[in-house]
This record gives sequence, structure tokens and C-alpha cells, in this order.
Amino acid sequence: MKKIVAIFLTVAFAAFALAGCGETDSVSEPVNVAVLNGPTGMGAVQLVDMTDKYNVETYEAPTDIAPKLISGEVDVAALPSNMAAVLYNKTEGKVVAITPITLGVLYIVGNDTDIKSVEDLKGKTIVSSGQGGTPEYALQKILDNANLTMGEDVTVEWLASHADVNQKLLSEQGTIAMVPEPFVSAATSGSADVKILFDMNELWKEATGEDFPMGVLVATKDFAENRSGDLEVFLNDLKSSIDYVNEDSDEAAQLIVDKGFLGDVNIARKAIPGCSLVCYTGEERADGIEMLKVFNKTMFEINPQSVGGKLPGDDLYFEAP
Repeated sequence: MKKIVAIFLTVAFAAFALAGCGETDSVSEPVNVAVLNGPTGMGAVQLVDMTDKYNVETYEAPTDIAPKLISGEVDVAALPSNMAAVLYNKTEGKVVAITPITLGVLYIVGNDTDIKSVEDLKGKTIVSSGQGGTPEYALQKILDNANLTMGEDVTVEWLASHADVNQKLLSEQGTIAMVPEPFVSAATSGSADVKILFDMNELWKEATGEDFPMGVLVATKDFAENRSGDLEVFLNDLKSSIDYVNEDSDEAAQLIVDKGFLGDVNIARKAIPGCSLVCYTGEERADGIEMLKVFNKTMFEINPQSVGGKLPGDDLYFEAP
């Protein structure tokens, strides 16, 4: 009798454990995930090896991901924040924004320059990449907030790539540049004369009242609505991965390099704090959504085409059932 009771209790405990864990830790079928190399995707580094739950593919450019998301080949994707609104408008609401995944990764840095305030940029030239995208419009907003006009009070020299910006930053004394991580860490590691002058996230917050969401997790509306349980499992795993990267930068830096998100362990380790990796779940999601709304409104006011030609409706921002 004791043996029968013991067996019964063992089976009951196993069933309870499966009921408690399986529903929250498994997905109905593998989720197809697309992420970008660099800060926008590297928070998902632990998900790459969860092949029973996720098919994670990394890409070099948002334009490589967009068609796969539109076609439904990809369920969720990590993209620059304005792409959520662009794809929402392009697909007439078939793409939704879930949460910011990186805050401001842009910084204004200088090579042996004496700049103390944004107002000190008057009469200066800033070297940058990203003309026609978020970097240009963010810089315009920040200069406007300091009563400076881009193209009049401050000249911007637009180069083809962040690598080109860093080359000039490291080779010419007196250069002021706007670059993202991990290029900031590469530049400050390459020369003791290169210093961070301004954190664009802080300047954006001063200008808009909200943090600067530069990366966003998006999903097809079909996936978000019809596989909401899988989405919540994914978000919990993504948040755990991001927490791991933020809290254990030494070990995470090696994994980030091993998985191909960045190329140098020392640069990865140094860049992680400046990448501002986040994932808003539960009650915090309202904060993330408000951040995205302010971002899209600001981008729209500067250039409507930056968000796809019109301000997206509230149905862009997915509300979990």
C-alpha cells in the first residue's frame, strides 16, 4: 500500500509540475524570429540556442527583414523603432509593436574638443551617418530644443557608414561626431582623446519627456492575436536573455561574439551598458507603449515619411489579452 501511495504521489507531483511549467515555458510550435546584428538584436542572444522553441535568424539590415515579416515568414522581429510605424502603414495594420528593446544607443562624442553644453555646438560641424533616418531626426529635435537650427547654426556632414564616421573621429583632432554603440566603445578604446560629450537618450528625454526608444520588437498581427500565449513565452524568455546580458556582461560579451552579433569581446563588454537593452512586460508595457507613441509623434512632426507618411493609430500598439 505504501508503495502504491508513493507512486501515486510521484505521478501527481509530476503532473502538477508539468501543468505549472509547461503552459508557461513551452510554445505551440517554434516561433520564427528575425533580429539584427548589433545592439538591436543582441539582447536575444540566449534565444539562439533555444531551437526547440525559436528559429532565430540574424540579418544585417532592416530591409532584409521587412519582406519576411510582411509575408508572414517571420513571426516577430527586432527592428529600428520607426520601422514599426512604417510597416504598420505599409501593411494597413498587419504589423504591431510589442515593446521597446533598446533605448538610446546614440552618443555625441568629440576628439579633443571643449564642448560643455548643446548650445556650444553652435557654429560647429557634426559628423554622422544615418541621413534620412532616426539619427537625423533625433539630432534635429535635440538641436531645436536648444534653439539651434540644423543646417544654419550647426552643420552636419553625412557620411556613408558609422565606420567612416569613426575613421574620421579617430584621425582628425577637433572632430565632433554622432555615433551609436558599439562604435562609441570602439572609438573611445582607440584613442584617449575621444570622449563622450552627450548621451542622446538623456537629451531626447529633456526634449520630449520620454526615453528614446531606438529598437522595437514587432510582430505580425496574426501571430500576436492568434498565438498570444506563445508571444508571452517569447517575451519572458527575451526579458531573461536581456537581463542576463545586462547583469553578466563578461560572460554575455563572449556569447554575443560567439553568436556573431559583434566582432570583438572587449568592445562588446564595454558597449553593453551603453546599448540600453530593455524589455517591458506585464504592467511595465504601458510605459513602453507611451514611449513609442511619443517617439512616433515626434518623428511624424519632423518628417511624416519617417513613420510611413501618416501617424499610426493606437492599434499599432499591441495590447495583450
